[in-house]
Amino acid sequence: MERKRRSGSRMLEAMQVPPDLARKDCIVTLCGSSELYIENYRRILEYREKSIRILTRSGRLEICGQGLTVTSYTMDEMYITGRIEQITVRPEGL
Repeated sequence: MERKRRSGSRMLEAMQVPPDLARKDCIVTLCGSSELYIENYRRILEYREKSIRILTRSGRLEICGQGLTVTSYTMDEMYITGRIEQITVRPEGL
């Protein structure tokens, strides 16, 4: 099994696939304090004007602020606007 994992990771390296993309980790990009771009999420758990909670592969992501709006989303990506005041990451199991 370990040999199979190593050969798979070598192939991803050869293809120049970033490790976070290969593992499908959640990627969070904050632009200033008013735009947030999230990649590789599972689903929206809660959606309110002052908080948005999102389930990811590794846990939960909570965005707090004022006037939060999910401007656009697909199965893999989400774009949030509003006054973003706090982002909390809660690993799975906590």
